[in-house]
Amino acid sequence: MASYHRVLEVFDRSVRARSLECDCDIDPWDILIDDERWTGKIRLVGFVDVFFLICYSGKERFEKGLIIYKDNHSVRSTLERAGKNTTEYVINKEALEDENIQKSYFSFEDEKGGLNYQILGVGHPVGLNTNYDPESLKQYKIKIRRSSDFVSRKPIERGLKQHTLGDLMVDVVRLGFITQAELISKVITMAVAGTATDDLARKYLQVLSGGQPGTPSLSRDRM
Repeated sequence: MASYHRVLEVFDRSVRARSLECDCDIDPWDILIDDERWTGKIRLVGFVDVFFLICYSGKERFEKGLIIYKDNHSVRSTLERAGKNTTEYVINKEALEDENIQKSYFSFEDEKGGLNYQILGVGHPVGLNTNYDPESLKQYKIKIRRSSDFVSRKPIERGLKQHTLGDLMVDVVRLGFITQAELISKVITMAVAGTATDDLARKYLQVLSGGQPGTPSLSRDRM
């Protein structure tokens, strides 16, 4: 089998990318994927909008892996292109009854008083293929034991979490381009709400309207 770096390249991703948030090993005893435990070494490679869980052997020999989409807009678009019923994947069910609540297809929970992170997200298996069967899309439940080392814990959390509005604004500056369509909708929501952050919101709307139109290709483009 090839190196897992070649698998990342299929999705136009690299551990040298500026959008990388986390590139670290997870002990196989510290993670469950749909209540199953993978055997072998496990690597978490997290980016701004997605993260990969990769099982490998030797130094970098790819065995199997998953991609999980964190960005709500990307998930919805991917599901629509795959001909899926998007409502079945909405996690915050109250959003189905209230149009003012944004539908979320991803959740990250840090168990209070517990030892684990719990993630619900839509994704599919990955490999060296450039096309994937739409039927391979599904919702995964992932549980990861929280590291006791604060220094190593922070990049893991950033690799797993959705980015907040503040995070996304920092990403615009750090990455040099808009990487998530959610930023636009969140900023508009701030402006309409009439909060104390109106001025900041308007400034960012101006940046977005006159910013670079190009965005990096999302992994959903491979479906």
